[in-house]
Amino acid sequence: MARALGLARLVASSRRGSLAAAASYATSAPPPPPPAHGRRASGSSDDASTIPPLACEWIEPPGDQSTTDAPVALVLHGLMGSGRNWRTFARALSKRLAAGGTPWRFALVDQLWHGRTFGDRTHREWRNPSAQTAAANGACAVDLAASAVGDFAAHVRAVNPHCRVAAVIGHSLGGKIALRHLARLGDANALPPHPTQWWSLDSVPSAVAHPDDDPHGVQRVIDAVRNHLPRTFAAREDLGTALAAMPGGVTFPRDLVDWLGTNLAPADPTAGATSPLTWQFDPDGAAALYDAYKRDDGALRVALDPPMGRGGRYNGSSVVHEVHVVRAERSERWPKDTVAALVARAKQRGSRLRYHALRDAGHWLHVDNPGGLRDVLAPEMARLHASLTR
Repeated sequence: MARALGLARLVASSRRGSLAAAASYATSAPPPPPPAHGRRASGSSDDASTIPPLACEWIEPPGDQSTTDAPVALVLHGLMGSGRNWRTFARALSKRLAAGGTPWRFALVDQLWHGRTFGDRTHREWRNPSAQTAAANGACAVDLAASAVGDFAAHVRAVNPHCRVAAVIGHSLGGKIALRHLARLGDANALPPHPTQWWSLDSVPSAVAHPDDDPHGVQRVIDAVRNHLPRTFAAREDLGTALAAMPGGVTFPRDLVDWLGTNLAPADPTAGATSPLTWQFDPDGAAALYDAYKRDDGALRVALDPPMGRGGRYNGSSVVHEVHVVRAERSERWPKDTVAALVARAKQRGSRLRYHALRDAGHWLHVDNPGGLRDVLAPEMARLHASLTR
């Protein structure tokens, strides 16, 4: 019942922005000016503007506050989602932080094979590797997604050399991608010279004990989208009809059908209401990411022992790279031994892991208890802001 209520709220939240999202499917809220160098889309002219490696929407501090020195937080959504899923929450968090004199800029990223990163056909091939080719070459999809996040962070810094990407906030799959990005930076001895925070929101960092099990029905959804459902629909209501006609008597809960419907967007945004609808994620890419997510246990090692980097001091403070793991207390995804390991490590003196349990929330914690989640994030991000700007 709690899961159904959480999904219903998430669907309602997504639908409130559906009209605006349809109108801006090809052109998001304007990103910062592009750098004078960097990767270019295939076939672009020498004087064409560069583009960010991932599509995103920027949430700026409210009011007239200067954002020149405001640190940046990247927000990474979960599987079959998009950055706009976090728009309402990020705006409220931004307002709260700015009111306290610690403004942040938030980049709501559309991850690899998702959202406008996949939906913008002009840049699709350049931004998204072929999931099938990557799988054939033995590439890990989570690693590819983390690499893309690293490229995006580098792009942001190239736009403004004084910019500090100081926090990465990932939900579900996004949490594992955030920690993989941290691990990649640590392995390359390329961690930022300033303090950072890495947030994993209701993302179990250990591998799934039995990867072929499907207790939450995610694999059934992916299989249905890849193998049985059409790639385009005349109307959103046609999705329910197509699911009802699935072979073998496979059924899906109504709330899950509604959630899937929020992932349909106009195939041709210029056609308005007459455009057919298509998925705003790549089914093959989603399948590759979910398979890698289930089997990856590297995130747990990173959470328990985050890389230290080069150490030193920044603005008089020690440079510390903290991992914050937030578990939604009603979430049914957490093995007891994983929770015990995180709690024990977080209690150890000198640990760079912080563990938080969020009450009154299931997996969709930013919808179930947004105020409680802001109460967890805001003071920690304000503390980090102070160490960056003093």
